[in-house]
Amino acid sequence: MSDEPFVERKFESGDDAIMARFLQPTLAPGGEYQCRWTIFWPDRVQQRYACGVDGVQALMLAMKSVHSELMESELYKSGKLTYEDQYDLDLPPGWGNGQLYVPPDRNGS
Repeated sequence: MSDEPFVERKFESGDDAIMARFLQPTLAPGGEYQCRWTIFWPDRVQQRYACGVDGVQALMLAMKSVHSELMESELYKSGKLTYEDQYDLDLPPGWGNGQLYVPPDRNGS
């Protein structure tokens, strides 16, 4: 298993940078896919992983987890955490908060 980042994103907080790093999803012994993620905060490192039925779901759930962790942080709540000078962190939103997309009408109308 590689510790090389698959994708990463840098967020701003004043003079500090907060880095979110996602490793490539891998097949776990139980048959699920795992995507490990890390947030490099100014004062600590936070690491976890998310599981999915395939690599795409594992990555999406890892991004959702990081999004939640960032938004629950005191930095974000105090308005000091941004991405590209915006408060929208541009990560998948919390699922279960409504439809992510509107499916096409199967009747063609």
